[in-house]
Amino acid sequence: MKTLWLRKEDKAGEWRVVLTPEGVSALVESGVHVVVEASSHRVFSDQDYQNAGAVLTDLHWSQAPADTIILGLKELADSDAPIAHTHIYFSHTFKGQSGAAAVLQRYASGGGNLFDLEFLQDDKGRRVAAFGYWAGFTGAALGMLGLAHYQRSEKPYPAAQRYSSQQELVDAVRRALAGQTVRVMVMGALGRCGSGAADLLCQLGPLVETSLWDIAEFNAVDKPIRAIIEHDVFINCVYLREPIRPMINQALLADNHRLRIISDVSCDPNNPNNPIAVYDATTSLAVPFRQATGSEHLPVQVQAIDHLPTLLPREASQEFAAALLPHLLEFLTSASLPLVWRNARYRFVEASLRYGLGS
Repeated sequence: MKTLWLRKEDKAGEWRVVLTPEGVSALVESGVHVVVEASSHRVFSDQDYQNAGAVLTDLHWSQAPADTIILGLKELADSDAPIAHTHIYFSHTFKGQSGAAAVLQRYASGGGNLFDLEFLQDDKGRRVAAFGYWAGFTGAALGMLGLAHYQRSEKPYPAAQRYSSQQELVDAVRRALAGQTVRVMVMGALGRCGSGAADLLCQLGPLVETSLWDIAEFNAVDKPIRAIIEHDVFINCVYLREPIRPMINQALLADNHRLRIISDVSCDPNNPNNPIAVYDATTSLAVPFRQATGSEHLPVQVQAIDHLPTLLPREASQEFAAALLPHLLEFLTSASLPLVWRNARYRFVEASLRYGLGS
């Protein structure tokens, strides 16, 4: 019998999960032993998991037997301790991000394995589970809330709080806008993330004039893209697969007379090919916005939280976990490694070799 261990999240403010109590029931019925680290910071309670058949523990995952598979969502806490377990989570280490070598070194030192949730892909290269829709939805909402805030105040935006439902979030945005008309551009509008942003803006009705751009519009104009500064809010939903020319840079912002908010939902500032070339670090739930470099004459605020869907943790968790569950079940019950997991294993080996850590 294989053991799956759902660890508690190290990232501050993270309430999402990749395995719901309903998923635990399905795994247990299939013969998987499920252990859940106790946590008071999950959208589902410890009791919910225990009722579904999981064994609760106060132990840290590092104390689990070596053959235990560790499941989580976001990055592990900083450490140089070797890792001997097999982990499943979003590691943000396979695309040349800063700090990637140190993380991958832990696996090389301990002989562990890493299956990154971002790279669980089918035979056509499509992700089998993603939070993109809810990242776009919440990123658009936070962008609008930020615009309303900075139009009336020079004080920093307050800490972002999670919402009990998408309707509560939509209502909060409507109240903040107070009937004003806003021009918004969404880049990458045809993807998962862009569709979430577009849906949020659509629910606001005539308050919002929306420009929906995707690859055709992107390719048809010079870079940086001047049309961006003809809007009040710019929402970037482009999944960065390869180098592209910057959509925004300091020279463009020097000529800005309207743009006030950049909501970088894609949020890849540590990538050397970051196309939003006016900031270089993520923001946080505690401090959601920072001023863009080069926007001194008209301050432009950048939102770049890398776990936006935690603002709607229940809806986001339920959708992602439902999509992941059949693949997780196949992984835990199959005698050989299924295709989706072989693809992810290849990406781990490839990333490790890039840093001279594999053989």
